[in-house]
Amino acid sequence: LVVVENGVYQPSRIKLPSDKSVSLKFLRKDASPCAETLLIPELQISETLPLNKTKEIQLPPMKSGEYDFHCQMQMYRGQINIE
Repeated sequence: LVVVENGVYQPSRIKLPSDKSVSLKFLRKDASPCAETLLIPELQISETLPLNKTKEIQLPPMKSGEYDFHCQMQMYRGQINIE
């Protein structure tokens, strides 16, 4: 579970296995409009996170590497590490 609160993603670094589809759960506790959108540019993912509700995001199988995720203004930042 990734919690969006006080301007940060917690945890902000997520390790996942390569070549497996995974679902990540995000819980937005921050009412800021910036916290509303989650973007993972390399995967063409753009999702709206509802306030105080868990949102499940399906990730496709990915190759080893680092994938950034952030809000639309890039104030909230995180990274997915695929191993």
